[in-house]
Amino acid sequence: MAGLVIVDTDLLVDFLRGKGSGVRLVRELVAGHRLRVTAITAFELRVGTDFLGRRDDILRLVRSRTFPLDPSSALRAGDVAATLRAAGKDIGMADCLQAGICLNFDLPFATRNRKHFDRVEGLRLFDVD
Repeated sequence: MAGLVIVDTDLLVDFLRGKGSGVRLVRELVAGHRLRVTAITAFELRVGTDFLGRRDDILRLVRSRTFPLDPSSALRAGDVAATLRAAGKDIGMADCLQAGICLNFDLPFATRNRKHFDRVEGLRLFDVD
């Protein structure tokens, strides 16, 4: 799994809209066969307002590139949520689930939302600039 990067929903939305800082990064990761998403991102893209107009594009992005929310990842996410909540630094369930999957599979996470994810101990963030 060397070189793989899990990409957050915000950057994929940039790519699908053709504007924003995620466009170049997603293109490079797709071209290098390095882009991966989580089941959480697949869900978020599915319920997004642009889904019907971009259904095929979204399915192409997530099909065979999605890491699951398996029991180990769910337990890691629970650890993240409990630790952050106890510290008064909650980041929300979806972000904890994303972090749990990345930690479980030991993969870096590309996101613009560093404010939330910098709080997660042990999570490697991929430079999106």
